[in-house]
Amino acid sequence: MIKKIQAFLIVIVLLSILVTGVSGVYFLSDYSENTNRQLLVSAGRFFSEEMKDRISFENAATDCIEIFSRSSGDLRITVIDHNGRVLFDSAEDATRMDNHSDRKEVSAAFLSKGTVFEKRYSRTIGTDMLYMADFDETTGTVVRISMPLVEYVRGVRNIQIAFIAVMIAAVFILSFFGYLYSKKLARPLRELKNAAQSLSISEYKTRITSEGPDEIRALTKAFNEMADRLEHDMSELEEKNKRLSELQDLKTEFAANVSHELKTPLTSIRGFIDTLRNSEVSDPEVRQRFLEIIDIEAQRLNQLINDVLQLSEIERLDNDPEKEKFNLSDLIDETVRMEREKAFEKNVEIIYDTGEDLPVKAGRFRVRQVLINLLDNAINYNREGGRIWVRAVREPDRVIAISVKDTGEGIAEEHLPRIFERFYRVDKSHSRELGGTGLGLSIVKHIAILYEGSTSVESKPGIGSTFTVRLRIADDLV
Repeated sequence: MIKKIQAFLIVIVLLSILVTGVSGVYFLSDYSENTNRQLLVSAGRFFSEEMKDRISFENAATDCIEIFSRSSGDLRITVIDHNGRVLFDSAEDATRMDNHSDRKEVSAAFLSKGTVFEKRYSRTIGTDMLYMADFDETTGTVVRISMPLVEYVRGVRNIQIAFIAVMIAAVFILSFFGYLYSKKLARPLRELKNAAQSLSISEYKTRITSEGPDEIRALTKAFNEMADRLEHDMSELEEKNKRLSELQDLKTEFAANVSHELKTPLTSIRGFIDTLRNSEVSDPEVRQRFLEIIDIEAQRLNQLINDVLQLSEIERLDNDPEKEKFNLSDLIDETVRMEREKAFEKNVEIIYDTGEDLPVKAGRFRVRQVLINLLDNAINYNREGGRIWVRAVREPDRVIAISVKDTGEGIAEEHLPRIFERFYRVDKSHSRELGGTGLGLSIVKHIAILYEGSTSVESKPGIGSTFTVRLRIADDLV
């Protein structure tokens, strides 16, 4: 590519020199010919004036040649009558010369009765000659003055030689400087080529330095900007692929967990049904106990299905379409009163001070679900005679923080990072005994995400736990 550019530049410059040289030769030739014509015209007028003064042809010619010749013998003066006979010639014996009626300039001058110019090769002298034939009305003759074009031809030849020399010198000079420039120009282009090849093999951190002319620096800047965007886009794409892979793994794990969780109550239900069907259970109390167990497992199965459907619905939403304005304090009071019956069975006290109004805009059902799930866990995993404190406060940026604190068993530190994961249980057997599906806290986390919030937990084994959910739902804060 660089060599092509170099060759192209040399051709352009040589063509420019050629055009300039040809134009110079043409204009110089034209100028020289016009100068020679003016010289001949002036000499002719001088000769005519001399003849009017009755000066002989020979004396008039001598005076004219002496004045107008650039060197001795340059001009030649010939006088021809209307029959073509030579009356006088400054260089030859007129009596021995041929008839000149066939000379173009002579015949044309007699015909036009004016001045005629002719340029042709002279066999006598062996060079090009410029002729001027001028009709003299006084004598009825034609005065022809001629001059050799030796100097003209020599000048043109010198110009041609100089022109060729300039072209040869230009080729060498341009080749030398073109080589230096192309080498300098090629370096950043080679870097650009190598960088592009690096990008093609996924080396996205490749960059090049800005050197060379403005165009090269602009190209370098554009390449680096493109590389920056490509690196950013590929990084995002890799991150998205990683997330998709993680999501796929989560879906696979979720499907496996759901299958396992469904299998447990179904196996239990089927076992008790087979027992009732294939054996004679005469004791009504035993049959009733079997039926109650089947009912409990069916309820657990129904609860699991409901939780799965609810979690899937929340995950699909970008915004809750069921938002409405309500007082969060009233909703917490209602939910606490509803949960107190369950807490009473375990001798657990729920403490909530209604306090000030908390106007919010959210899905009432979603917020209630958060409260129910947190309170159920606080009741189920509390100790006999324990307590639960429910608190809701405003925080900056329209955030409402809801916290549920209990005096239960607490959670070991190694379980805390995963406590909001689907189907994660600290004590699996105990959780199933209490009727939990393993999705309650995961539902709480995704509801928090739906409302641009977060979840957190603080816990110490043997002392209790505090679950906090932050939701961006305050209606009267900015």
